[in-house]
Amino acid sequence: MINVGFAFNFNVQRCEVEVGDEKQILDRGYHQLLDLFITHKLKANLFLSGFTTTLLQEMDPSLITRIKDRVGKEFHLGTYTYTHPIPQLLTSEEFERQMARGLEIDREVLDSQTKGFLPPEFAFTTEMGNILHDQGVQWIIALSSQIKKGLDITGIDQDPYIPCKTDLGQGRTLIAVPAMYQLPDTPARFFKLMMKGKLDVDTVIDGIRKFHELHPDTLLLFKRDAETIFIDYLNSGFEKTYEVMDEFLTKLKALDFVNPVWIEDILSQQREYTTITLPDYLGNTTLETFTEGDAAPIWDTTRHVRETIAKAQQEGKDQDLIDQAWEHLMLSHNSDGRIGYWFSEWNPGEHTVAPSRRRFVEEHLQAALELLE
Repeated sequence: MINVGFAFNFNVQRCEVEVGDEKQILDRGYHQLLDLFITHKLKANLFLSGFTTTLLQEMDPSLITRIKDRVGKEFHLGTYTYTHPIPQLLTSEEFERQMARGLEIDREVLDSQTKGFLPPEFAFTTEMGNILHDQGVQWIIALSSQIKKGLDITGIDQDPYIPCKTDLGQGRTLIAVPAMYQLPDTPARFFKLMMKGKLDVDTVIDGIRKFHELHPDTLLLFKRDAETIFIDYLNSGFEKTYEVMDEFLTKLKALDFVNPVWIEDILSQQREYTTITLPDYLGNTTLETFTEGDAAPIWDTTRHVRETIAKAQQEGKDQDLIDQAWEHLMLSHNSDGRIGYWFSEWNPGEHTVAPSRRRFVEEHLQAALELLE
């Protein structure tokens, strides 16, 4: 038997989609994803950025209602920052504010006191871990490959598909829950390739069978963007993404060794945890994607805004203006509006930024400066 779960992150601020045109993501992505899991009666953990939750509440409250009504049936909720920043490019105070605002919206809109965090890009540092710990987060999702490195560093021989505790120092720990990007005898990013019609479902199902043979009684956690049905069609032109997901879930559910779980199921059943040192990880996407090429002017302005806010705080300027500037800075953090060139060995240049998505970032940076300069 293996435990099989899903983790879907919701970031409605997709780079290819113009600001104000997000309804298509809701109609052709989010609703359809919920439909599939409700129909198949499978379990998934959902991680919504605070900005996404707020925009969904404005544009389609029925979507928020659907999610809340199905919590404890098909879905459990986790947290995903405020505006989907690049964590590895934030200062400690910026990351702390991103998390605090996201958790606040979870409580206010989703009625959820979330304890689990899916880091954008799987980024993790011990500094981030301590901020998460301080804000009441108890577990994070990490790449199984990073957990394997942590086990190797600690000198422990254990299957990397079992949650571990990561040592943050001074007696503090977070539980690290493993997610995977590659099944046995499948290419890396197999899930994404499958949703683009470039890898057949049966090959992925065969990979799951082999995973079961190699890693019995462990967790197989699939992670994807919640926009997947919409965005994979948009990027690739493949028109049967919904059908592929439906076929995949049908065949997955038919496997007699699969036990559908939420992450919380695994954590509530696990009595002992191996403690490791989880190495710092700068994320799946290279930082140059957000700091070089077309992204360079935005990155330069970001640093200028940081300096301006710090100076205003030191000089004791009006706190209300400073708070407004902070809000603009956090809104500008959205990674999808900051892409310069998509540096990726796997699929270089895949993502391009819609003009209004870029302007959204630039205008919020400028608004922060105008408040304080």
